[in-house]
Amino acid sequence: MKIAGVKKFEKLFRRAGSMDVDKNDIVRLNNFINNWIYRLLETGMKRAKINGRDVLWYDDLPITQGLEANIEEFKQYDEELELSEILDTIAGLPPLPLAIGEGIEKELPNIAGGLTIALIKSMKVINPKVKNPQTDEWDRVTDIFKTLL
Repeated sequence: MKIAGVKKFEKLFRRAGSMDVDKNDIVRLNNFINNWIYRLLETGMKRAKINGRDVLWYDDLPITQGLEANIEEFKQYDEELELSEILDTIAGLPPLPLAIGEGIEKELPNIAGGLTIALIKSMKVINPKVKNPQTDEWDRVTDIFKTLL
């Protein structure tokens, strides 16, 4: 499986969390991002339906203050690393019953980047000394995200 931008993601993990990641970690990251973006979209669809709309707007997504801060932090890294195009490909929209507003499509790479920063920070909270995330750190972060989102 060819993963785009492995080197750039390695740089992001080093800069944001002083961690070394490999191709397997990038595959895990890809799965993590797609899973959580889909969950955000599902929740957003519920909000749009409650509000009587058949179009999903960015404001429908449950973007917390913490995730918003991580999105902003990602944007600073993205200026240098140019990960948005890669994340746009990774975070492809799944088929959904509602139309997707333009704002969501435009912001999807930044949301994916914010989730990545949140994942990196969470790993450091779980294990401040982590240098090369292992299955245990990935599982624990996923469990935390399941609990909170």
